[in-house]
Amino acid sequence: MENCNFEESYLDISNMIQKEFDRNVRLYGDKIKCKRGCSKCCHQIFRITALDAFMIKYFLNSISGETRSDLKSRANQYTSARSLQNENEISVSEKMLPCPALGAEGECRIYEARPVICRRFGPPVYDYKNPTKIFACDLNFGKGEEITDEEVIQKQTLIGRKWDELKTQFNIENCLPPDFSTTIAEAISDS
Repeated sequence: MENCNFEESYLDISNMIQKEFDRNVRLYGDKIKCKRGCSKCCHQIFRITALDAFMIKYFLNSISGETRSDLKSRANQYTSARSLQNENEISVSEKMLPCPALGAEGECRIYEARPVICRRFGPPVYDYKNPTKIFACDLNFGKGEEITDEEVIQKQTLIGRKWDELKTQFNIENCLPPDFSTTIAEAISDS
C-alpha cells in the first residue's frame, strides 16, 4: 500500500462494508433491525482505531462550528463521566452512557465518519482472526440462532484483511503502536 491515500482507501472499505450490509438486508429482510433510531450498539464500551479517529477528525473539520462545538462538549462530558471511576468499577447504568455522537432521535451525528466497528456490527460479522464464531446483534439474531449464509466467511474475510492492512499501514506511517486504540469521545475531543 505504498503512497496510500487513507481517506480514499477508508471509503473503499466503507463501501465494501455497505455492500455487505445491503446483501444481508436482502438475505434476511425485516430480521435486520439496524436503521436510523436503533442505537443499542451506541451504548457500549468499545475502542476504535487511529484511522477511525483520523476520519472522525477529518469529518469534524467539514461541519459547522456550532455542531462541532456541541459534539466536543458532549464528548468532554462523556469522557469526564467515564474517568470518574476505574472502568472495572463502573455500574451497569454508567456503562450505558450514550455515545457522544448520538443525537436525540437515535441518529449518529458523525454517520459519514462512523468507525468501521459501527459500520460492520448488526448483521452477521465474521472475523477471520476468530474463525470459530460469527457475531451479530441480538436484536437481529437470538442466542443460538443459526446464521445460514454461505458467502459471509469469504466476503467478510476480504473486508477484514483489507481493513487490517489499511489500519496497520496507517499506524506505521504515523509511528503508532500496532494495537493503538482510542474512543469516539477522545477522537471528537482531540479534533
